[in-house]
Amino acid sequence: MQTEMKPWIILITHGKLGAEVKGSAEMIAGELKNVYSLSLMEGTDPMDLAMELKELLDKAPDDTIILTDLFGGTPSNTAARFALEKNYTVLAGLNLAMLIEAEMQRGMLKGDELEEDLMNAAKDGVRNIRKIMKERKGL
Repeated sequence: MQTEMKPWIILITHGKLGAEVKGSAEMIAGELKNVYSLSLMEGTDPMDLAMELKELLDKAPDDTIILTDLFGGTPSNTAARFALEKNYTVLAGLNLAMLIEAEMQRGMLKGDELEEDLMNAAKDGVRNIRKIMKERKGL
């Protein structure tokens, strides 16, 4: 029986992207506890990645958040195998804004509300800076 705890966050990415995004988030938000990064390195067997994820999920709370880098890629497809188990939130399109938002909202928002919030954070993090500067200068 698991004790009540905040959902874990699991990052699954090509290469070390997840570990690097986690490190960047920690520069901004401080230490991220129960945030794990799984890396698909060149030559890694996708079945090994799936087994590593399963071992982690076997210990994780039911409402764990799984964030992947690229929809349709091996990390995303691996996460999809577990998407309908328990109450996992599984999203593709990981960026720094999404991870920081997940850290701030985990345990507070759940289900569809959490998914929508994280997708909005990821989208809102993408801005056309040149256009914004032109508008501010009245150009």
